[in-house]
Amino acid sequence: MWKITENLYLAQLPMIIGPTANQEFNKNKIKRVLTLTNEEIPEKERLQNVDYKFIPLFDMPNEPILSNGTLEEAISYITESVEKEENIVVHCLAAVSRSVTICAAFLMYINSWPVEKALKMIESVRKSIGPNPGFLAQLKIWERCGMSFSAEKYKDLYISVPGQPDVDSKTIWRQPIVNGRTKVHFKCRQCRKTMFDSDNIVHPQLAESCQKYLIEPMEWLNITAASCTINHSCGAKLGTFIAAGSKCNGCNKFVKRWIFIDRSKVDKVEPTI
Repeated sequence: MWKITENLYLAQLPMIIGPTANQEFNKNKIKRVLTLTNEEIPEKERLQNVDYKFIPLFDMPNEPILSNGTLEEAISYITESVEKEENIVVHCLAAVSRSVTICAAFLMYINSWPVEKALKMIESVRKSIGPNPGFLAQLKIWERCGMSFSAEKYKDLYISVPGQPDVDSKTIWRQPIVNGRTKVHFKCRQCRKTMFDSDNIVHPQLAESCQKYLIEPMEWLNITAASCTINHSCGAKLGTFIAAGSKCNGCNKFVKRWIFIDRSKVDKVEPTI
């Protein structure tokens, strides 16, 4: 098991039900188990005087963790354990994606950390981590929404790209527009609505030389095909979407999910404070 922070541990499934499970639990004084897999731990595999909680979760990019209350339920259970100073272990199959996502969310919540800092902290004790892109996108959404648990905020942020057979390729989690005066933001030249800010640009260090903006999927983004024109809600034609990705002519960088916004269609607004 890997100790993430006081009272919180991360583990793989064999550490929970394998031949060394009893030893691992005793050594780390584990009192609670949070299982994030497709099946709960069988009764015959459970240890005495340990509380087990099961939250069904698939390791798929289109699996929701915000709109269905999964994140809130998991963090509530971990928080309850930590407040009682009872050691809890969070696990999935390999301790790479699902359990790491939930542990990162807990660290974000209790410390007011950005997702990058939470993941870096976990990586310092468990090198092989890799939440799937759908989980990472949702953690960003959650952070940008002030870590609110209101399911209503997240119900329309998932869309599927038509004509893509691969779940990873067809899954898009659209990022919310965060209105703030402390960052550079970009407005539609036609309707004057804010569309994205500097944090949503995929490779900001190359943005000036590329002569275009390559951005994350945003909440206003609608997809009609695997390759299509990007239109804003006001009808303005902004650029191009290519699900499979494309190489930027300006910097020669390949962007896996190409969302290209023409500079001539937007106005750059500098921070006011």
